[in-house]
Amino acid sequence: MIRRIAIIAGLVAVVLLVGWYEGIYKSENARISTLNVKAQAAAQQVAVLEAQYTRLVASEKMVPAERAVLAKLTRMVPNDPELDSLEKVIFNLAAQSGVQLKTIQSPQPANFGVGDVVGEPAPASGPAQISLTLGVAGSAVQIEHLYKSLDANARLFVIDNCTLSFGPASAPGTSSNGGSNTDASGVQIDIRTFYASPNANTAAS
Repeated sequence: MIRRIAIIAGLVAVVLLVGWYEGIYKSENARISTLNVKAQAAAQQVAVLEAQYTRLVASEKMVPAERAVLAKLTRMVPNDPELDSLEKVIFNLAAQSGVQLKTIQSPQPANFGVGDVVGEPAPASGPAQISLTLGVAGSAVQIEHLYKSLDANARLFVIDNCTLSFGPASAPGTSSNGGSNTDASGVQIDIRTFYASPNANTAAS
């Protein structure tokens, strides 16, 4: 009788142990493993976010310098032709150089008024350009001053050609600005300037 009771008690203990293992321990172990996996993934995500934050902090310090560069590039190649201000710039540079600005000519673009089949212009590979021919008169030193002023201006000017035709001055000697007192007549300066066309495939546009 006692032996039977002991056997039954042993079986009950085994059943309880198996039930505890299957119902509690095993499920808790699986849950703990799942939580560990999630914790590792969260730690990796935190590391990624910390690296991104570090890069953002470093980038934020560069923003003022990048804005200054962008502002300089915008002055060099504005977002539209700005023809009014362009004309004022050229007249001011001519006046500061002491030359007489007689004419400003611009040839008609080769593709003016021509579009593709659907009526939209094909994207350009860079900024649009404006070609200008300046007719000026002045001394050699004044012409050189204008040349240097165009080259140093905030807006980008490319000087392609300069045709000079000199004539003798009315009196010998030197001019008041220190140059030769010889006037240039019929001087033509071919220049180009640029702007970011809306149809151009450039970052500036």
